[in-house]
Amino acid sequence: MRMSRVLMLAVSLTFTSSVTVIAPAAEQPKVKDVSGLAEVDLEADEYYFEPAFLRGTPGQKLKLEIENESNTLHSFTIPEQKVDMDIPPKGKIVVEVTFPQSGLVGFFCKFHSALGMNGELLTGDAKPQAVRSPK
Repeated sequence: MRMSRVLMLAVSLTFTSSVTVIAPAAEQPKVKDVSGLAEVDLEADEYYFEPAFLRGTPGQKLKLEIENESNTLHSFTIPEQKVDMDIPPKGKIVVEVTFPQSGLVGFFCKFHSALGMNGELLTGDAKPQAVRSPK
């Protein structure tokens, strides 16, 4: 009897260690397809952008109307495109961005990036990357 318990435990541990856990769809980053669009609304709120991931076509220009729905000063920053605009509390800005020829380019709030206020412009088969600080 004791041997069968040990064997069952060994089999159980073997199966447990070899199982790959896949995150449910709710945990996968949402990517908004904006291919072919000229303008999109973006929300800036308490330490996040919504949508945070935009997929477009290589070289596509897109006008973003960004509304800050919070009482906190935020920014929309893409250093590679020389974009750095403050968004006043309860205010709106309009900015034009260009999707990269391939891969992705990140955007962030310079005040709250460390709190996860980041996003990306994606092209091709680029996958959203983990939230990270640009510094």
